[in-house]
This record gives sequence, C-alpha cells and structure tokens, in this order.
Amino acid sequence: MIQNGNKKRPASRVGIIVMSALLLATGCQLLSKNKTEDVILAKTSSAVLTLRQVDKIMPDNLKDVDSVQFVQSYVDKWIHNQLMLEKAIANIDDEGYESVENMVNDYRTALLVYKYQQLYIEQNLDTLVLDSQIADHYEKYGNNFLLDSCAVKAVIVQIPKSLPDGNQIRTLMRSSRPDDFVKLEEYCYKNARNFDAGLDWRYLTDAVRQLPRGAVPNPIAVAKNGRFIEAQDSLYNYFFMVKEFLDVNEQAPLVFARDKIREILLNHQKNDLIRNLEIKIYVDAVNKQRFTNYVN
Repeated sequence: MIQNGNKKRPASRVGIIVMSALLLATGCQLLSKNKTEDVILAKTSSAVLTLRQVDKIMPDNLKDVDSVQFVQSYVDKWIHNQLMLEKAIANIDDEGYESVENMVNDYRTALLVYKYQQLYIEQNLDTLVLDSQIADHYEKYGNNFLLDSCAVKAVIVQIPKSLPDGNQIRTLMRSSRPDDFVKLEEYCYKNARNFDAGLDWRYLTDAVRQLPRGAVPNPIAVAKNGRFIEAQDSLYNYFFMVKEFLDVNEQAPLVFARDKIREILLNHQKNDLIRNLEIKIYVDAVNKQRFTNYVN
C-alpha cells in the first residue's frame, strides 16, 4: 500500500554544529531567530533562508568543518539566485510570467506522476524473467542483437612443461573425431592447469588472455583462419585452437544478448503495469463520476 505523509526531521548534529560555528564566526550579528526559533541565514526583500531549510538538503556524511563550508557556499549561491529571480520577476511581463507558471505546473504534474509510477512499479514488478522467456524473445528478434566485438569458440589447454605430451595434445585438438575429443577431455581433467573445451562462446579478447602476453600478435587473423597456436612461459605449455568465429556486427549468440533481453522484457512489463494502472484509475473515476468532460 502506498502511504503519503511528511515526516519531521529532528534537529541534526550537523545543524547544531553549523549554527554554533556561524554564531561564533559572526559574533551573533548576522543571525537572528524568528518565532519558531529557526535561525535566519540570509534574506532579501522577498525571501528568507533559514538553517532548517538548509539542514534538510545537507549531506549527512560531512565533517564539521565541511558542514560549515557547505552552508556558507549554499547561502552565497542562494543570495545570488534569489536576487536574479527577483530581478527577473520585476522585468518579465504578465504573459511571460504566466507562461513560466504553466511550464512549472506541467513539470510538477509530470514529476509527481512519474514518482508515483516508479513507486507503483517497485511494488508490483515481477523481476523474475524465465530462461524460456529470454529464449523465445531471442528466437524472434535475435537478429536485432549484434556483436560489438569478435567472438569465438576456442579450445584452450594449459599443461605443466614437465609433461611431455605435446604431440598427443596437438593430434587430439586437431582431430574431428568425437572419441578423440573425449580422450582430450579425459587427459586435461587429469593433467591440465587450465582447460576450455570450446563449447561456449566468449569474446576473442577474453580467450586470448588465457595465453601468455604477446603469444597471439594478430588475434583476429588467427581466429578467422582457425589456426592452431602454441605458446609457453617458464612453467606451462599452452595450446589454442579456434573452432568457430563470429565477426563484429554478426548476430550475437544468446549468451551475449541475455542481459539485454532481460532488460527489454522487464521494460515491457513496466510499460504494461503503467498502462494497466492508467486504465484502472480511469475506469474507477468513471464509475465514481469523479470527473466531467465538457468536450465529448
């Protein structure tokens, strides 16, 4: 249930510190109190600024000295803005003033409606998006999601240099026989420091980071040609082979589009909530005769 109401903010420690510091700094000459015991920080011919007003917008995490500086800076800015406002009001004709008032009213209406809509969404939005929903959307609109970076499916093996099995790994990685790939998996699960079977899409830049720096001078050329790469450092031998390659602006695999699709589906749900809310409010107003339309 949406509740509305104004809660009084108790006098903050920051407000007390600022008031005390300003009183000491000014010798009590620039500050005065009104009937509600609020401290007046500044005034012009048509407006008054009090400590209570400033305290409401003052950040809570400021240190004592920073709080005083914040108030001093805010007061100075307020005076400049207020003087400009009074000058503008004095020089704008009635038509111009009415135009501004209309814009302010329109903005206030739009802002209040937006705030209520966001509150309603927070209270009613179901943030659970099923994998099946994401897959259905991708199946229909997958060509709308394009890669902004090259992607690959790549087999990556990292084994200790103490294992003299390089020829075996080369043979198994280059083989197209399923049983050879099974043998590669079995070997790597027992001996490899790192093993990527190349079953999932990943960005090419992320795949190349699994190799020693500089091992692949031209990653895109290697990936496009499906070349087999070997590299080593002081401890390990590395074997790298691209199975599939997707270039920039090709359709992105689902794994890369998943987060965007989830956001799209949530936005659809938000729009539906707002649309249904508007209909609900209107129908309720019609039934209760809460408005009169003299045009229709």
